[in-house]
Amino acid sequence: MQRVRQLFLAGLLATTVFGVLTLAPRSAVAGGRIVVSDVEFGSFASEKEMNAALKKQGKTTFKGAGSWTLNMMIFLGGGAGGNKINVVYYDVSKRPPDQVNFTEVGVKPDQKIVQLNGQAISSDMGFVKGHKYEVRATRVVGGKEKVYAKTTITLK
Repeated sequence: MQRVRQLFLAGLLATTVFGVLTLAPRSAVAGGRIVVSDVEFGSFASEKEMNAALKKQGKTTFKGAGSWTLNMMIFLGGGAGGNKINVVYYDVSKRPPDQVNFTEVGVKPDQKIVQLNGQAISSDMGFVKGHKYEVRATRVVGGKEKVYAKTTITLK
C-alpha cells in the first residue's frame, strides 16, 4: 500500500510539474500585456525563445534627450476583433491622466500578438522627460475605449 501511495504521489507531482512547465508560458502570453524595449524585437523560433527575449529586453524606464524609440510586443487579452487597434499614450504624471498621442496599427481580427518596432516619440509630440506614461492597446467599440493590454513606462 505504501508503494502504491508513493507511485501515486510521484505521478501527481510529475503531472503538476508538466502542467506548470507547459501551460505557464502560454498563460503569461495570453493575458493582456505590453512588453516595451529600447532594442528591436526579432523573430522567434519557439515560445521559449520568445519568453527569454521578452524577459531580457523588457524595460520600464527609457533614457533620451527629448526623443525616444520604443519597440513593443503587445499581447492582446483576446483577438483584436477588428482590422486595427490603437496604441495610446496617457501621461499619468498629470491628474487626471492626459492622452498625449496615439498610433493606429493594422491587425487581423483574430490576431493576439502584435510586434511593433521603431515607435518614435518626442517632446515635440507632447512627451515630457521625467513623466510616466500608461501605454494602452485599445479599440473604440460602441463609442467606448476597450483596453486589450497596457503597461506603464517612464521617460528619463
